[in-house]
Amino acid sequence: MILDSKLSKREIIVLDGAIGSEIARLGGVMDAAAWCGVANKTHPEVVRRVHEEYIRAGVDVVTANTFATCRHVLAGAGLADEAVSITARAVELAREAVNEVAPGRPVAVAGSMSNNVAWIPGTVSPDPRFLPTRAEEAANYREMAEALAAAGVDLILMEMMSDIDHASLVTAAAVETGLPVWIGVSCSLLADGSAGAWDMHTEEPADRLATDHAKPEIKPLAPVIDALMSFEPQVMGIMHSTVDAMGAGLEVLFQHWRGPVMAYPEAAAGHAVEPAAFAAYCRDWVEGGVQIIGGCCGTTIEHIDAMVGELPDAIGARPA
Repeated sequence: MILDSKLSKREIIVLDGAIGSEIARLGGVMDAAAWCGVANKTHPEVVRRVHEEYIRAGVDVVTANTFATCRHVLAGAGLADEAVSITARAVELAREAVNEVAPGRPVAVAGSMSNNVAWIPGTVSPDPRFLPTRAEEAANYREMAEALAAAGVDLILMEMMSDIDHASLVTAAAVETGLPVWIGVSCSLLADGSAGAWDMHTEEPADRLATDHAKPEIKPLAPVIDALMSFEPQVMGIMHSTVDAMGAGLEVLFQHWRGPVMAYPEAAAGHAVEPAAFAAYCRDWVEGGVQIIGGCCGTTIEHIDAMVGELPDAIGARPA
């Protein structure tokens, strides 16, 4: 993989920022059920522009707009049978951006995979009409992983992993491709200051959840990390977590994982962080041993541009 040298030399690797929320901010229309996945079909020029702007900011990795292009997610938009072509188009748009802006620079294209589902329109709660059986879910993940590999991604980025069952199912499909796999685990900050596995009821406003959306018991973070480590990923990290939760999540990860660590928090509505403050947080995490750094939902090209300007020359010593 084109970033192997940077990884082995412990050089800083810069991830991009948000994809879906940036597509929306720059004029792409989000689907009520399948969110940003449909934009590869309806607003390809906006998707390409987001990648181009991140590359100009100096990132080493652009993430193809595939977080929400799995078959059972696109089913909510009536596009299940176009899952492979929409996924491939996302990778093509990312490659076009790299070739346009930085043809001579080693910028990797990551394929995003998640265990996201189609939403009830107007919420972020699962729509029961499109929930796959376990066998269907596994088959859909395999289809998507194979589509990403065939389209030519350099690595597969597992995003918003927060349980063991579904996260293991989707990660297994990614690992089967033989591509490098980077796993991003999401967490929530608990009342006692520790990190638990990401909880939608903690992080999402009540008006974005269906009235009958049951609140599950918050699970501890360490067992999720341990379970996903068994897949022997190239990288593990904490992502799509608030800047307040990141420190607690990274503390748990450093206790369990000895390989390269990535961090990319969210800064969406309700958790907004100005670019300068975001850059300062990122610098602190890199000085604390994080090697791969970027942003998630709500972070903009301005956030990544500010972050690049604040990063130290080398990563710091990770906790013992």
